[in-house]
Amino acid sequence: MKTKLLYVLSMFTLILFSGCDNDNGDDRIWDIYPVVYTVQIVDHNGNDLLNPATPNSLDYTTIKAIYKDNDYPCKEEVHGSTKAYMPRFYGLIRSKSQNEGPYLLKFGELEGSKSYKDEAITLVYEDGSSDVISFNRDFRWDKKGNPDVKEQWFLNGKQVERGTITITK
Repeated sequence: MKTKLLYVLSMFTLILFSGCDNDNGDDRIWDIYPVVYTVQIVDHNGNDLLNPATPNSLDYTTIKAIYKDNDYPCKEEVHGSTKAYMPRFYGLIRSKSQNEGPYLLKFGELEGSKSYKDEAITLVYEDGSSDVISFNRDFRWDKKGNPDVKEQWFLNGKQVERGTITITK
């Protein structure tokens, strides 16, 4: 009887000490979406100037982005996928939405779990004109361990809504 009691007590103690600790830690893994400059270029009538079927459209291959004193000529988006979602810098690309939306210029991707101050690109067009797009991003973790992001976007020094920035040429 003592042997059985000692055995049960030993098993109980073993289970008690080998259990998981309760540190109230957060086991969530966050994928922070990278920062991408997204631009739509239209004429005064709202026609998509990046669409080659639009009369007087822009030749996207003549557009470049200047970022941190480096030139990035525009190229066509190459589709590829992976299960991991990490920022992948591709420079300036022309992208077509899969749901028949407009053509877009995209520049990025920049690290999403980082703060930025006056981070700017300059889009330079074939005729020599240009537009400057910049943003401020305050990234931090709140007390509950959730990401807290505040952004401000600017087109030629004027604040614009976050998301796709529309430029009228």
